[in-house]
Formats: sequence, C-alpha cells, structure tokens
Amino acid sequence: MSAEPIADARLIAAASKLPATPRIFQQLSMAIKDPDVSVEAIVSVVRLDPALSAKVLRASNSPFFSRGGRCSNLDEAIERVGIYVVYQLVGATVASQLYSAGLPVYGVTGDELWQNSVTTAVALDFLAESAGADGRIGYTLGLLRPVGRLVLQRVAADLHCEPRAGLHATAALVDAWEVETFGLTNTEAVERVFQIWEYPAQLTLPIRYHFAPAEDPKRNRLTALLHLAGWIAAEFGKGLRFEQGAWAVTPEILEQGGIDQDTVEQCLERSKRVASRIHGLFRGA
Repeated sequence: MSAEPIADARLIAAASKLPATPRIFQQLSMAIKDPDVSVEAIVSVVRLDPALSAKVLRASNSPFFSRGGRCSNLDEAIERVGIYVVYQLVGATVASQLYSAGLPVYGVTGDELWQNSVTTAVALDFLAESAGADGRIGYTLGLLRPVGRLVLQRVAADLHCEPRAGLHATAALVDAWEVETFGLTNTEAVERVFQIWEYPAQLTLPIRYHFAPAEDPKRNRLTALLHLAGWIAAEFGKGLRFEQGAWAVTPEILEQGGIDQDTVEQCLERSKRVASRIHGLFRGA
C-alpha cells in the first residue's frame, strides 16, 4: 500500500537540511558563458573560496599540467589548466559538499555518489555538445541528478528508516519502495523541490523524466541525453547499485536525444578520460 505523498512543508524542511550549494558555482557558470571572459574575471570568482583557490593551484602543479615550473598564483594556474577545467573542479567541489554524507538508506557512500554525479555530469556535457545543446547545462544537470534521492534520504532519517532499507535489486523495485514509504518517487520529489525553489524547466523536466525519456511531455532532448549519460556512468563502472536495469540505449532514446550510437560510444571514451582526470585532480588537490 502506498503512503500519502509527502507534504510540501516536509519536502521544504528536508531540502533545507541539504548543504548549501556554493553560489560560486553559479557565478562561475555565468562568467564562462561570455566567450570573451578574461582570466582576471575567473580569478575574481575563484578567490571567493580560499579552499577552492588552493585546489586550483595544486591542480595546476599536478603531473597532468606541470610544465617544469611551479605556479604560485591563481592567474598563472588558471592560464595553465584552462577556464573550463576550473569550472569542472568547482562543480566537483560542489558535488563533494552536497553528497558527502551519501545515501545510507540506499546503501550508497558519499564517495560513490560523488563519483557517479561527476561522471554523469562529464558525460552529459559531451553528449549535449555533440547534440548541439548547451554542455554547461548538461554538466549542471548531471551534478544535480541525485538531489531527489538526497531529499528522500533526509525524510527517511526523520521516519527512522533502517540503513539500506531502500537498497533493492533493480531500479523498479527501488521506485516501488519509495512510493510505499514516501508516497512518491525520487524524481517526483526533485520536481516538486525544484518547483518550490523556482528552478527553470530546463533543469526540472530532464531529471523528472530521465529514467523514462518518452514520458517527458515536452520530449526534451536533454531528458534523453541524461538517460544516456546514466548509461555511460554505469558502463564506466560509476553507476549506482540500486539503479541496475535503469539504462538502455534504444533507437527511440537516441532519436529523442538527437544523437546516434557511434557518438554515444565516442562520448563514453571521452568521458572515461576526462572523468578520470577530474577524479584524479580532485583527489590530488
């Protein structure tokens, strides 16, 4: 028997317990939309977070980017690693803060959740660019995809659910458990939270329908591409164990995403390289 759907007040209370996503990520995202953005402008944003500044400096001196001499200031560091790598590092930092506690009720650690979100973000960035969409929006979508599970985790704690109570063999069984326990699925939860937060539909709808892209009433391209990014993360070994059987590469999903199988395979290989680099840079920094 299904539970009564969670009231908005309870969702808001659960969402308010989430770590605040640093405003720096939004500011940096806005800055790099300017094709003529200067290194100085990026430096002014990165400097707002001393820990991030240190991370960028250490990354610039890592084996990935070292050119013999050591960087000692942000201007030189950003010139060395590139503006978009800095953006990716900021996103990885945001995800690390947001998902650090993991999802105990689903049996997932913070590190597993972080690696999944970053890998999905990188994959969707490449897929979106290949399909003629905005890669920056794709990267943001990939990072935010698990927010619905995070909100339900907070509600589960209030309900005193046992750890791993939501860990089941398939994604369909997990959905059934969510409906029975909370009266809604994680994607319905994220849709309501994002509407309360007044997030744009371009972020809300793809996450709401990405497990079944054909159900998206607007048939958004990014909805299908987010599904394919989930498949890439799973193929890369960064999938979430409770999402077994959730992903497929079908002609219908490829058509909705405006992409072909060969491009998905190419994005898989590119995502492996870049996600591994970001994971390495983040760990080293």
